Formats: sequence, structure tokens, C-alpha cells
Amino acid sequence: MTARGSEAAGRSSRLALQRGFTLLEVLVAVTVLALALTAIISGGSSYARSASGLRDKTLALWVARNRLAEIEMLPVWPQVGTGSDDVQMGGDTWTWRSEVVGTQDPTLRRVNIRVEKKSDSQKHSYIELSTFLSAAGRQQQ
Repeated sequence: MTARGSEAAGRSSRLALQRGFTLLEVLVAVTVLALALTAIISGGSSYARSASGLRDKTLALWVARNRLAEIEMLPVWPQVGTGSDDVQMGGDTWTWRSEVVGTQDPTLRRVNIRVEKKSDSQKHSYIELSTFLSAAGRQQQ
């Protein structure tokens, strides 16, 4: 073998030894990948919880607005007091609670509506809606 041949053989054996990743490099890459995937999964989970909460608040707002529309459409002046009922909306059962309160102006009443999810064990209000109703054009009871 010539000097050139042995030099080329030495170079090719060094190249053969330098190909691929070391075990340490592979472990570092897997660790970085695991951290990135954990962050992505955590973000997705947070997004799902947020979307579910927004859905519930939207449905609760629809329940409150429906009840308010029912009260506004009544031909009679609503009596001061409270009321509640269960309704179905979006596949869930919701409880609305209304409170009609007198004001300093005898021709105005304040209506407060609070909506809770029936299956919710904590029974917190998802939405509270308030408005004022006028006696104009209504029958007095």
C-alpha cells in the first residue's frame, strides 16, 4: 500500500467513527422534544377548558335573555318578588332565578336574572343580567 492509500484508509476509518449521534446528543434531543410536547399539550388543554367555559357562559346568557324577553312581552306589570324555573338549552339543564325589585320611581321596576347550571355542584352564577322595565303601556295588577 502506498502512503496515499494508507492516508485515505485512515481518513475513511475516522469518518466511519464520526457518523451518527452520540448517546448524550440523542438524550438531549429527546429531553428537548419532551419539554416542547409537554408545553403544546398543556396549551391545548388550557384552550379546551377555556372554550368549554365560554360555551357555558354563552348558553347561560341566552337563557337569561330568553327569560328577560318573556318578562318584557308580558302585558301585565310584573309584581315585586322572586321566581325561578329550569329550562333546557344546549343539551344542559339551566336554572334561572329572577328578582323584580321596586325603584324610587313608581313607574319603573328593576329585573335581575341570574342563571346557574343545574348539574354544577358549586351552584355559581354563570351570568347575571339586570334591566329596568317601564309601566308605560302595561296593565296594572
